Amino acid sequence: MGRVFVFVAVDDAHVRAVNTALRYLKHFTRPEIVVVRSRSACEINHDEVIDVQLPPHLDNHQGNLFLKTNLLDVLGTARASFCHLDNDVIAINGTVDSIFNHAYGPVTFVPNNVTIDVFSRYAVSCGCTEHSCGHLRESILHDFAVDVRPGDWILWNGGVFLFDHESAGFFRVWHEFTQHILDNSFWCTRDQGTLAAAVWKLNLQNQRTLPRLFNFIVDRFWGIALDRRASISPKQFHVCDHYSLDGADDRPQPAFLHFVNGGVQQVGWRNWDEVAALLGPCN
Repeated sequence: MGRVFVFVAVDDAHVRAVNTALRYLKHFTRPEIVVVRSRSACEINHDEVIDVQLPPHLDNHQGNLFLKTNLLDVLGTARASFCHLDNDVIAINGTVDSIFNHAYGPVTFVPNNVTIDVFSRYAVSCGCTEHSCGHLRESILHDFAVDVRPGDWILWNGGVFLFDHESAGFFRVWHEFTQHILDNSFWCTRDQGTLAAAVWKLNLQNQRTLPRLFNFIVDRFWGIALDRRASISPKQFHVCDHYSLDGADDRPQPAFLHFVNGGVQQVGWRNWDEVAALLGPCN
């Protein structure tokens, strides 16, 4: 089967973000790339674009999740091995194509950097201020009749994942669960909670995951309190030094960096500046 990278872009801001991610991915990869676009007339620096109409009652963020969890239907019947990338996932070297060699089971995701109970207060509006709580697991049980017992289970991250035509059953459940939370004010509009519910519903929780090098998370706000984040400068962001861009030492050398919390193009922050230097200024 062919190998295809896939981005989803809903609205002009997401299209601009995809253009940045495309610039890096095209530099380092050979496989085909497809962009699924909606609600934007912005030019995409790419020729394989699928324009999709979204239900009008969904806002742009909800629309992004609607498409992401329904990608197999959007892409049609093509027999290919697909790799979805969030638009803040940046390719940084030529090993990116090897991700397709790690497909396992109906879908293959990368583990997150937190447990389900630590992520809980970001997935549901429980009001908890503790480091972790069980309200996400309680909500999954209440709304989907899925019992996630261990609070220390490591979430799967929705930023990077592999799928193909045999993933239809998984997408059906993930999409159904995600549509349910879009109308539920207790749930935050994110994909990780419904992803966890789908994983446990289908008994995939112990399945092999992708190596973290294919979704190495870099968070500019790591360890920085929520009430400080809006007022600090890039030079005050958390600097992650747990990886190497050139493999010159024994630190891991990722294929992709996932700049969560808006880290892409944050000039003046060392983690982004070093990646920007890989390609130099835009032409």
